[in-house]
Amino acid sequence: MDKRKILIVGGGIAGPALAIKLVEQGAQVKIIEARSEAEMNEGLFFGISPNGLNVLSGLVDISPLYEEYVPGTLRFYNSKGQRIAELDASYQKESYGISSIQVRRSAISKLLQEKLISLGVQVEYGCKLISIDYRETKIEVETGKGRLTGYDLLIGADGIHSRCRRLIFPDAPKPVYTKMLSTGAIVKIPGWEEASQAIDMTFGREAFFGCSTTNTGKVWWFNNYDWEQEPRGSELNLRQQHIKKDLLELHQKDQPKISRIIAASSNLFAYPIYDMPALEKWYTAKVCLIGDAAHAISPHTGQGASLALEDSAVLANCLAVYPDAGIAFSRFQQLRAARVARVIAQARKIGRAKSKPNPIANFFRDIMLKYFINMEKKKMHWVYSYDANKEVV
Repeated sequence: MDKRKILIVGGGIAGPALAIKLVEQGAQVKIIEARSEAEMNEGLFFGISPNGLNVLSGLVDISPLYEEYVPGTLRFYNSKGQRIAELDASYQKESYGISSIQVRRSAISKLLQEKLISLGVQVEYGCKLISIDYRETKIEVETGKGRLTGYDLLIGADGIHSRCRRLIFPDAPKPVYTKMLSTGAIVKIPGWEEASQAIDMTFGREAFFGCSTTNTGKVWWFNNYDWEQEPRGSELNLRQQHIKKDLLELHQKDQPKISRIIAASSNLFAYPIYDMPALEKWYTAKVCLIGDAAHAISPHTGQGASLALEDSAVLANCLAVYPDAGIAFSRFQQLRAARVARVIAQARKIGRAKSKPNPIANFFRDIMLKYFINMEKKKMHWVYSYDANKEVV
């Protein structure tokens, strides 16, 4: 990287992962993050699969992730509590070297931040991007904490509502609200401490519900349900009790444990689910988008973090091979676009299956799901076997 100065906007997963790779290649990197350092420890959990874990394990020691986690096996139930299918993840270790797990977002963030500190990478928290300017051959940005100057490249890793994307592509399509909320919580329930061997996924009568118990005895749960009007600002935080009441009503005819879990939860997270139309380009001559900023994916496949980690590895390799950043960015999109589009299409399909159930469709789903699940291992091989570090650049 010949000591190029690179500014990364976004301190979630994609940005720090890329920063680690770039610094190891000789670049000078700074990260700015709009959220405070304390806010980086907030949030729930997500699934991360072999394709993402294999990238992450090349950056940091991932053993601390197993201090609190749930195995990635999925067990599917109907509203009566009858198991209708299981997708066992244990085979993945032999096939891909590691198996899918469910972990807290903050656990991964913490590992990446600790690595950045050891490399001397500065992360400026509470620093919102305001504008991007090109001054001759350099990039300058205005932030809420002042002006930053003298950067050769800028990477936008600032999520689905990316400020970078809005600035460099003002006419690009905006995220589209899917009329669905994702809610969830982490709760300690007395007497409910046996660690799960799988994540229970229930197709309830009125909404979809997933839950598991970690090896530390905490219950992690999430729910997807219809919410017609797009929430504004902090509306969902202010309406926690309303949402909890909704959830209890939605699941009152489902297996009783669901209502017990919801009733025991006092601090709910709720956020709207968006779909991101495809962008024609992810880059300009000196600016490139990665992760959700370039190709946001709904949470229905658990591939968001893994795709972000893949992006970081592939873009770092492209920048190492091509001295001209524009060529490197172009090659990055060429290598990533088709794969990302295919995963996103799959997520959309799963999301539709989680929407308000149809009794006739439910009947056939209960019969056929186990057969589709048996085919899932073969269908997902192309996802899990992908080695971003060996992508031909």
